[in-house]
Amino acid sequence: MKIYNGLMSIKCCCLNMKKIILMLLFLITVGSLSFGQSVPLPAEGLDYTKLLLPSLEELFENAKKSPSVEMFESKMMEQDNQLKTEKRSWLKYFKVGGSWQYGNIGVNSMFTDQNTPLFYQYSGATQNARFVSGTVSVPFDDLFDRSNRVKRQKMQRRSTELEMEKWFDEQKLRIIDSYVKLTSAMSVLKKKAENLTLTQAQVKSLEADFANGNAEIAALTVAKKMEVDAYETFKITEGTITAELLHLEILSRTKIISK
Repeated sequence: MKIYNGLMSIKCCCLNMKKIILMLLFLITVGSLSFGQSVPLPAEGLDYTKLLLPSLEELFENAKKSPSVEMFESKMMEQDNQLKTEKRSWLKYFKVGGSWQYGNIGVNSMFTDQNTPLFYQYSGATQNARFVSGTVSVPFDDLFDRSNRVKRQKMQRRSTELEMEKWFDEQKLRIIDSYVKLTSAMSVLKKKAENLTLTQAQVKSLEADFANGNAEIAALTVAKKMEVDAYETFKITEGTITAELLHLEILSRTKIISK
């Protein structure tokens, strides 16, 4: 009877050791997939579930700082200057000239004949003269086409202005599209964070039950698999939000996470 009891004790010890060994092997196998006890945060310590986005009005206003807007404005300034030049083009019909001369004029002369000995004579005078001239030349084809050229220049300027407004409207649509995607993804991320927290708590509970012999390794394996899937979907959504945030920063010229 003592021998039987001893054998039973040895058998129980072996079973407990077997469970412990299986537990250790399982933890080693899935150890690389263990993610801690809290919901992971994105890079640089940002929690996207608590991130507040700027208002659309602020994003629209900052989008006006885009190089595209600056390019359109520069082009319109150039066209404004060309319009001023065209309006003053009638001045080319008139030409005014003038000159001024100042100096001394001297004349040396020599005279002689049969009855007069040779003699020299010098005469000089100071000269101060001004000359003014003016001409008018009006090509009729250029004159009658002047109003058309002015209108054409105004239309080019207006066309550039409309192009800028069109670009800005399209930019607003792109900002709105990115904004809606972000708000939707951030709402989904909150639910996925809650799901990840629950799966991690379930794994922790099953690990404790398994150590006490109250849970099978198969149940713990399933729970670990659920934790991996929850973590993977959480990180995918988080990566999508990061990419969309950077995209929105470029569209709106607004610092959100890259401060």
